Amino acid sequence: MSGFIMDPAAFAPSGRRWVLTFRGDLPVNATDAWIAVASRDGLRGWFPAVIVGEWTAGRDLAFYVPDDEADEPVWGEVVDAEVGRLLAFVWGADSLRITLDPYDAGTRLVFAVSLDAQSRGVYEAARWHVCLARLRESVGGYVEDADKDPDAQFRRYRTAFGEDAAALPPAC
Repeated sequence: MSGFIMDPAAFAPSGRRWVLTFRGDLPVNATDAWIAVASRDGLRGWFPAVIVGEWTAGRDLAFYVPDDEADEPVWGEVVDAEVGRLLAFVWGADSLRITLDPYDAGTRLVFAVSLDAQSRGVYEAARWHVCLARLRESVGGYVEDADKDPDAQFRRYRTAFGEDAAALPPAC
């Protein structure tokens, strides 16, 4: 485990899909953690796209990726939202689920991403690891430089998941 209080991602098949699961601690209470993962200002500190829409089940979301050559958004939908505890949504081909559970020293975060192909596992694990390190840092948590280095995380997850999981770049 690195200086970031997060276990390395787990990667496992789930039916026809593959799921990356990260578990980590945020050094803030659940209310502040929720603001960091669900508010426009909070998301700006760590999420790789600008999200337009409301966190209400069934509502559409538009994802605008900075520096994307196309001005068209990637579309998604809110699957479930429980203020202060849960966000589940679809982003393009991926499904994301964020849960927050308070504990004495802060908030436990579980971040799961369901992917359409095993071959995207390494790229997505590296990308999301860096994003979650930025999330922890945005709420005042300690993060080592390696946790924010996409190349270091790519090497880490390629070793952990194997070459079959490193064949395709991220979908978005």
